[in-house]
Amino acid sequence: MIESESAGMTGRVGDTKTDRSGFVHSALFYRSQREYLDHVVRFVVDGLAGDEAVLVAVPGHELALLRDALHGAGRGFPAGLHMADIAEVGRNPTRFMAAEGSFVDEHPDRRVRIVSQLAWPGRTEDEFVACIEHEALINEALDGCPATGLCLFDASRLDDDVLAEARATHPLLWDCGALHRSAEYAPGDALGRCNQPLAVKPGAVTYLVRKSADLRPARSFAVDYAGWVGLSQDGIEDLQLIATELATNSLMYTDGACRLAFWRDDQHLICEARDTGRLDDPLVGRLDPGPSGPASRGLFLVNAISDLVRTHTASTGTTIRAYLRFGPSRGSRSRRGG
Repeated sequence: MIESESAGMTGRVGDTKTDRSGFVHSALFYRSQREYLDHVVRFVVDGLAGDEAVLVAVPGHELALLRDALHGAGRGFPAGLHMADIAEVGRNPTRFMAAEGSFVDEHPDRRVRIVSQLAWPGRTEDEFVACIEHEALINEALDGCPATGLCLFDASRLDDDVLAEARATHPLLWDCGALHRSAEYAPGDALGRCNQPLAVKPGAVTYLVRKSADLRPARSFAVDYAGWVGLSQDGIEDLQLIATELATNSLMYTDGACRLAFWRDDQHLICEARDTGRLDDPLVGRLDPGPSGPASRGLFLVNAISDLVRTHTASTGTTIRAYLRFGPSRGSRSRRGG
């Protein structure tokens, strides 16, 4: 959930003022907590001083540090500041774009600033791939929008390849309080590196959906397997929706069947859909399509529910994997976050 903070706070416009129109997408590689706090607090204060709405989405412990830093500076929490735990709203990196798009839409008459730390240390390799895809695609998704994005990367703890991909997906980088262009900016190349084949899982249980009449037995098949491996009741309900939406999407937009596969991998139950279609628009399912566009709506729901989504598409077909975490039943609504 995204919470709004309110109280009085003022600040002066400083080094983080960009004087740009449209979407400004930048990355900060920080190497100490002091550097992190100094830059983020200044970025937030400068935005609020310019009457911009500001969203800060970072891990929970970092939120606490930022609140303390703002209090320590005597700045309080203004009405224009919104704070969220990225581990909730961006647990699935694929769905964080919808949160950013919604924040822009909620402030149609104001410029917004978005601070995010999507690629936090401790993410899995698959999650980092999804983070890279997000950072590459957000350049197109928010192109022309009145938004300034600051993406945070812990250079002291993240692998060099993650930092290299950050340079490839962010057109602007912060250095010593000033912005400069990234010489390595190539988001299309980064997307190509992320679009790697997803190997067939040996031992997975499968169900072939050839026509709409197969959807009901496919759901029953998924429920039986999920119950056998110990997924919570909330998770089972989510799995039914995921399997239905993935298979329905295949039936609507391909000429062949959809092969559903299910298996347990460490702390997740994975639902995979394979078909012969090609997903031409990588933004499909990442932004809320509204009431139109059944394909977009179905894939949007899959992203909203899942803890992680991986996709590979080629001329020979598309594979989509949706991950659901095992754990205590927490209720579908709370698990979906923002």
